[in-house]
Amino acid sequence: MNGATKQQCRSDMAVEFAKSVSGSKSDADTLSVTEVKVDAALAAKLGRPEGRYVTVESKYALCGDRSNYMPLIESIAGAIRSMCVGSKTFLAVGVGNPLLTADALGSRAVTLLKVNRGSRAVGSKELSAFAPSVAGITGIESFDIVAGVCSIVKPDCVIIIDSLASAAVSRIGTAFQICDSGLTPGSGVGGKNRALNAENLKVRRTVSVGVPLVVHAETIIRDALGGKAENINPQVADLVVTPKDIDMVMSECAHIIAESINAALSL
Repeated sequence: MNGATKQQCRSDMAVEFAKSVSGSKSDADTLSVTEVKVDAALAAKLGRPEGRYVTVESKYALCGDRSNYMPLIESIAGAIRSMCVGSKTFLAVGVGNPLLTADALGSRAVTLLKVNRGSRAVGSKELSAFAPSVAGITGIESFDIVAGVCSIVKPDCVIIIDSLASAAVSRIGTAFQICDSGLTPGSGVGGKNRALNAENLKVRRTVSVGVPLVVHAETIIRDALGGKAENINPQVADLVVTPKDIDMVMSECAHIIAESINAALSL
């Protein structure tokens, strides 16, 4: 990478702020998988968490036809599975504001998971799940709630689900990022919350799963003007934009993520 641009910084997507180390496409050219590894040096340079980031992209994520989702679900599940090897007990956390459609991905996805804590068969993986909402509603930071639940449930792995921000309009609802470095809620839109990662939560592993559902207006303006926009009104640049059919996009993405987690844990 030749240095992060202002536009790239307004993104949670590793494929947009770092060079990929591997990539592949399906035979039908309908699904691609890209992996980025952010080492300590690159993490310090970019101000991003060190770790492994896998992005699975498919145009079928927006088609609304769930019969076409299986290759996408299998790829996401495979990435999740590879990041939690050896884990037996899981806690899924859906972060974000459930009252804002573009930010309700996590809270919607956890309602679709096959939780089985307290009733699992011997030898099977155990899953519990909840959505902590946001401090604006509860008066309590998401981190404090998640850390408190972790101290009681004591999971091997915490799976964090959240909406992301992208620097490319084309990735909204189509690019699913899975990473092993945790997640900082709201970071893509300027949030300064504490990171939900293994070290802070005192668990063995964290895996975050998300998909971009918002993009900054500045990105759209620069794309429309060939990247040469100057003197953009800051009030306009700071606007966060979502698709007009965000209800459908969010719902389908929540379904895909939930089914991917269920498949990864063989639930």
